[in-house]
Amino acid sequence: MKGRIGRILFRVISIGFSLCLLVGALMGSIKLAELNEQLTALEQELTELKEENHILQAKNETSLSLEELERYATEELGMQRLKPSQIFYIDLG
Repeated sequence: MKGRIGRILFRVISIGFSLCLLVGALMGSIKLAELNEQLTALEQELTELKEENHILQAKNETSLSLEELERYATEELGMQRLKPSQIFYIDLG
């Protein structure tokens, strides 16, 4: 009788342990699927941000700053800043 109870108890404990392992594996699999979805979304966002960054860099490279424009006008074109006596205001009112 004691041997039979021992075997039944061993089976119950084994089944319980197996169920715990199975639940743990399922939970890990669910978590992995969730992380994969997050990774896919983040990779897509990264791709979009890289494209936007490329566009912004291209716009930045093609635009001139005021300092660059002034340098080009004075050094390359030989232009000079106006003196106050050279400025005339016209009243349009």
